[in-house]
Amino acid sequence: MPVFPSATVLIFLFAFGAILAVKMDDKEIFAKTVYGEARGEPEEGQIWVAWVIKNRARANKSYWGGSKIGDVCRKPLQFSSWNGKSDIVVNDRRTYEKIKRLTDSIYDAPASEDPTGSSDHFHSKNMKKYPSWIRNCNEVKTIGNHIFYKSIRL
Repeated sequence: MPVFPSATVLIFLFAFGAILAVKMDDKEIFAKTVYGEARGEPEEGQIWVAWVIKNRARANKSYWGGSKIGDVCRKPLQFSSWNGKSDIVVNDRRTYEKIKRLTDSIYDAPASEDPTGSSDHFHSKNMKKYPSWIRNCNEVKTIGNHIFYKSIRL
């Protein structure tokens, strides 16, 4: 068995990790985003977070990341669980698998199944200062620690 210098192994591991991050498919990114944003929320809140993401992709706005769910999720500064990260670490596998089943069912669901009334924003109700974008939105519903909104105009 060949022996590799440690630097070579580290470079290989870093490169392999980067490849995995790039190869992550939309469904995995979708599930990890909902996990990162709403893992401690009730199931209804997790569903609403997933639909916010799907509604943004359906709107196909460049400022939200376009039409692909994975691009919407990873658009800088849109979902805090991705800020400064190339991946979201899953520490609670059981919760992640439950969320993955939810997001898989929502991924291909028609817009007619959207329970959110086309909501496209949310934030934590525990924020000290609410974001300025709420001026351009109507509040739709509060679920758990999240307040959901729909843009007034797209």
